[in-house]
Amino acid sequence: MLINSIEQLKESIGGIQQTMNWRTWKPFVQQAEMLYILPAIGQELYDELSEAQTLSDKQSTLLDWLRMAIAEYADLLGGMRLVLHTSDAGKQAPSGANMQSPGKWMIVAARKEAINKADMALEQALQYLESNKASFTTWKNSLSYTLSKELFIGSATEMTAYFPAARHSRRIYLALRDYLRKAEKFYIKPLLGDALYTSWKNRLVADNSAWTSAENEALELLRFALVHHAFAQSITFLNVSEDWRLLSETDGISNEDILPIERRSEMRMECQSQEQEFQSRLVNYLTDHASEQVFAEYYGSTLYQPSRKRNGSRINNSPEKKYYGF
Repeated sequence: MLINSIEQLKESIGGIQQTMNWRTWKPFVQQAEMLYILPAIGQELYDELSEAQTLSDKQSTLLDWLRMAIAEYADLLGGMRLVLHTSDAGKQAPSGANMQSPGKWMIVAARKEAINKADMALEQALQYLESNKASFTTWKNSLSYTLSKELFIGSATEMTAYFPAARHSRRIYLALRDYLRKAEKFYIKPLLGDALYTSWKNRLVADNSAWTSAENEALELLRFALVHHAFAQSITFLNVSEDWRLLSETDGISNEDILPIERRSEMRMECQSQEQEFQSRLVNYLTDHASEQVFAEYYGSTLYQPSRKRNGSRINNSPEKKYYGF
């Protein structure tokens, strides 16, 4: 485990005034690591950090971010269960002489704070990994790294750079990831052509080749178009629950409601407008710069249609010339 004692948990979560028993909290720490951390960093890096006898400076920094996320996720997972006493007789609310259960709004606020802090810490950990991947060869050679690189937009932070409304939220990114995957196959691939699409995807995963300035410019336009297309496709379904109910939350109360159709239509239309704008820019950029040396796969495909230049009008537009005999 990445957190192995109640002392480590207290250091990571902060603000603890009462006694905490490791036997009580250990299951929630394990759940947090298995449900949130393992899928994000992969089994290989998780094992390396768990088993390391001594840590490098970069490993220590990464572990600080991960422990912050684990502690907040554990607090989220264990909070409600620990508010209630669970036994063979069922659940009871504790009522000690000098204690009382927190009010609903305090619980709602605490849960929101925990999930937000946990998501932010985990996203920071993933960005730290990406920025220092040369120091984390186990992660770079893992399946988890391949999965994180298989999409043109690989993280919440990267998504926010092209779609500010994502607000660095890992939950928004995870909700949109399958829409991004679908958009790449059925929207981006036909724009690039099979050859260029496959070449770029392989290079993203391999991460062993330098990108030219022209390629970086095209990738940027691609990502702008991609994320707006994916969001436009997803807006109808993002707040549909697992049993196909439309859910929203107001002050901690779940409501079977939906964003007004006018607002959804407005958001979809704006995203579609942005999508079309960046799609046009991407295609024009590829067309204008394609050659045997630049975007060679696109240049050699049937998609490439060189721009036609006008040679000027054959009509003499001089004011001295009169037409039709006038």
